[in-house]
Amino acid sequence: MDSITRMLSRREHAFAEVVRKLQQKGFQSDTFLPVLNEFREAGIQSDARFAEMKVRAGFAKGHGPGRVKTDCQQWQISESLFEQAIRENNLDWFELALQVRAKKFGISLVTNREQRYKQMRFLQYRGFYQDQIDYAMSVTEE
Repeated sequence: MDSITRMLSRREHAFAEVVRKLQQKGFQSDTFLPVLNEFREAGIQSDARFAEMKVRAGFAKGHGPGRVKTDCQQWQISESLFEQAIRENNLDWFELALQVRAKKFGISLVTNREQRYKQMRFLQYRGFYQDQIDYAMSVTEE
């Protein structure tokens, strides 16, 4: 199908994303699923590559692994594919959390409890895990 080919030629798509888009265009599942499964078997469509793309893109945007994982779950990417993408990319989420904090708030020592919680909530919202937040909050200017 031309629609699938055009879609996959522009960027990586999750299997569920392709299905949703084709259904929105009015295609019947029984007409495109065999073709999409062939594309999947041939490696043209790959949820693993999609997960890698999401991990790299999320990291580049300053999003933590929790937010990237939620993004992948939205497209029905299995946790094992997400974990594999995290391992293969070998990204330093602790340093990223520190950079995100420094960009927004600086890295001076925070003695005010309200400011500390504000910064921690911001990092949680960005999808960082508690150990990454603790690291980011522990590094200060000397």
